[in-house]
Amino acid sequence: MHWTQSAVDRGGSDVFNATLGFEKVFVIGLPERSDKRDALSLMASMTGFRLTWIDGVRGSSIPDKALPFEWDRKAMPDTNLGSWRGHINAIRLIVEDGLSSALIMEDDMDWDVHLKTQLSQFAPAARTLEVGFHRNQTLASPSPYGRDWDLLWLGSCATTFDAQLPEHLRIPEAERDGRQVLIRGDPTVPPEPHVLGNLSFSWRDYPPRTRVVYVPGDNVCSFAYALSAAGARKALRYLGLEGQHKPFDNHLSDLCRLRRDGMRCVAVVPSLFVHHRPRGRVSGDSDIGGGSDDIRELGFTENILYSTRLNLANLIRGLEPEQQWED
Repeated sequence: MHWTQSAVDRGGSDVFNATLGFEKVFVIGLPERSDKRDALSLMASMTGFRLTWIDGVRGSSIPDKALPFEWDRKAMPDTNLGSWRGHINAIRLIVEDGLSSALIMEDDMDWDVHLKTQLSQFAPAARTLEVGFHRNQTLASPSPYGRDWDLLWLGSCATTFDAQLPEHLRIPEAERDGRQVLIRGDPTVPPEPHVLGNLSFSWRDYPPRTRVVYVPGDNVCSFAYALSAAGARKALRYLGLEGQHKPFDNHLSDLCRLRRDGMRCVAVVPSLFVHHRPRGRVSGDSDIGGGSDDIRELGFTENILYSTRLNLANLIRGLEPEQQWED
């Protein structure tokens, strides 16, 4: 493992603290999924940060009176409704507690053993993009990620860049922002055949071992994202109080793509957080979608080279982490 000196941002030392440079790290998960809590608590402990758990919500527990406007209970499963409510509860907590920022993740996440060093690369790239954002709502306290952001999308499953949006998602030319910052020579980026989720581009257009930090066009999956205080207020208004008629991650993408309330978003691909597919029953993967009764013999995580989940035994024994794929 070799990191170039220029790749590591020594000025962003707060990313190495116990909350990854944010005020809190929240995880949303149903209380009964003790298996997922066991795994994430151990993973966070072995990679040096603390989690604060937020109970997930069963959609069936939400009365019709509390449904967001335009939600069609017949067309959308209650599992999607519960997912929306769990994320909104986490966002509201940022607002209620007056937090300067928080990272929100779902309970089936995995990340690289070298996450903090990855974040030290991401931080200066994010600050570079923020130079082009308006600055009327800066963070009240310093952040290694800059002071002019609302949302940092650190975990998604599919990416479409602003300039390549399909017709039904396009925004006016004057509002598009195709800027990118390339993190080159990142030894934690998987070999090209194993990098997935790039819907609008080919990795062959970029040098090997490149991570792209960009202003998001359309992202799918709300695996992990950070909100500043201002971003949480904007998200709570748009995602909590406005009409909702599709899954939470699609509306979160709309919030960024359409710059609602002046939303300022930065994303990264390959993602730093991705859902893990554990060994065992496939039906246990998700609490939103269904699954088969098949048994998975070997766990895996897409796009994460040095998987924390798969390296837990090595980390506990003080051994070097192993790659999922060889070059």
